Amino acid sequence: MVTDPLEALRDAGVLYWEALRPADYPELSSLAAALEHLDDTIERHSMDELLASLEHDAPNPSELGVVGRDQRGSIVAYALDLVHPKDTSPRRVQIVGGIHPAWRDKGIGHALLDWQLAAARRWDYATRRAHHGSLKVCATADSKLTGLRELYESYGLMPETWYLDAHRSFADAQPPKRPAVPDGIELKAYPQVPADAVLAAHNEAFLGRSGAVQLGPAEWHESMTRPGSRPDLSWALTVGERVIGYALNCVDAESDDEAPEGWTDRLGVIPAWRGRGLSGVLLQASAASFYEAGLPGAGIGVDTEDPLAEMARYRGLGYDAVDALVGYSRTLH
Repeated sequence: MVTDPLEALRDAGVLYWEALRPADYPELSSLAAALEHLDDTIERHSMDELLASLEHDAPNPSELGVVGRDQRGSIVAYALDLVHPKDTSPRRVQIVGGIHPAWRDKGIGHALLDWQLAAARRWDYATRRAHHGSLKVCATADSKLTGLRELYESYGLMPETWYLDAHRSFADAQPPKRPAVPDGIELKAYPQVPADAVLAAHNEAFLGRSGAVQLGPAEWHESMTRPGSRPDLSWALTVGERVIGYALNCVDAESDDEAPEGWTDRLGVIPAWRGRGLSGVLLQASAASFYEAGLPGAGIGVDTEDPLAEMARYRGLGYDAVDALVGYSRTLH
């Protein structure tokens, strides 16, 4: 069932709105991919995965998805509420949507966001239990999509986290070199260090961090053996037998027409050893190994509440933070 804002658009002749159906999935996937290409977004959704998640997590997916069709019957706008039923406090709902450029600036964005907030509340009401905490709506937007960001902020969704992609290109005239390592610390290639010791350092480094999940041996092994993973280009810092820091790397290519770059997938230093420049040592070691492997550059993704300070940090290490994604949230109750 659609809500009043969408019915008002329909009454005004601004698209025809209906609940999302499985028959819409292929067309919706094509539209979402086209919009991400046109907007040149950092974040590229796998719509097939999102829709599979929607069906898995919601008893009635049609109540959490809506599409808008033009006079020819083509889908030109959509909105999804991706729920997380295992969450208890807060209960998260991730909102995703898009509008074809020809239909923007017609009030559709506001109407869709009204619909998404109402759908989130309906889902929460229908599934809420006594032990559940607050309801939190989350969204992401490329930093350059100022219109979308202004829309979110006008509804009380405020910036919570910045996700930065930092890159550096290698020049043969000034290739990256292996770093100097502080006295008392050893820099070792990842295969020379017991995997369980690196896992223990990872869990210690991220203990208590918002959104972080403690990993087990099976999950760790899976992450190190997935396509693109390069343990041979990864590094660990040790003091005696203890791992105090690590950089786990892979080779990443965003598209078939782009050269792959070395990518630092996981980077961490345990709390007692922070503030000594060890992250820089690990990144410099990674860059040198990428260059020696014939890769044209290095990259890393980081999340931060202070994007300017984080950009300055990585620029100081030879990176330029060229892409930024902003995470928004609002607690509804």
